[in-house]
Amino acid sequence: MIAALFIAIGLATGGYFIGEGVSNRNSGRRTISVKGLSEKEVPASVAIWTIEYSATGNDPTVINKKLEDSTRAVVSFLRERGFDEKDLAVQPPLLHDTSMDPREKDSPPPPERFNAKQWVLLRTAKVDAIKPAQATASNLITSGVLLTGTSQPNYIFNQLNDIKPGMIQEATKNARIAADQFARDSQTTLGKLRNASQGWFQVDNRDAATPERKTVRVVVDVDYEVK
Repeated sequence: MIAALFIAIGLATGGYFIGEGVSNRNSGRRTISVKGLSEKEVPASVAIWTIEYSATGNDPTVINKKLEDSTRAVVSFLRERGFDEKDLAVQPPLLHDTSMDPREKDSPPPPERFNAKQWVLLRTAKVDAIKPAQATASNLITSGVLLTGTSQPNYIFNQLNDIKPGMIQEATKNARIAADQFARDSQTTLGKLRNASQGWFQVDNRDAATPERKTVRVVVDVDYEVK
């Protein structure tokens, strides 16, 4: 769905216009500047999700075994929910020695000296499978995984080049419609196009509840002669 917003110079019925006609002192030409906005809603093409887990204890060997078991459980969980193993990346563990932390004099050391954590990173094109997997992530706890966090997935739209030409065309068309409206309202005649420039493409989440849906916008600026 491509929706359009027209922004032009002058007054218009049912529209919002800004700016004004400008006289070119050097050439005597009168010009108007108009903006055309094209907007399109698209699904995200890639999702990135990180699941973090930890293990504690006094024996690094035992801790390493706990992390290995948790890693297998997380990988199995993701595969059971339809994700490909090639899209999973197990990150190296981090080990923290709590006995090295500053503490008050004569305070006893923590009962468990080591605290380790590890992550599994998922990068997938199966965007629609992410939310159902999130909803059942607590099942990992019953598998013995000490979850310390599951990050909010990052949804990415990386197919901008596929929709750029159509959106630029739509935005340019809308700028022309806005210029025609101004010419009618101001009882002038629209002349030839003098200049056109394209703004940045902007990709945003549709809203906070559906970050897997994106809204893409682009604005073009066009100058026309008026007679």
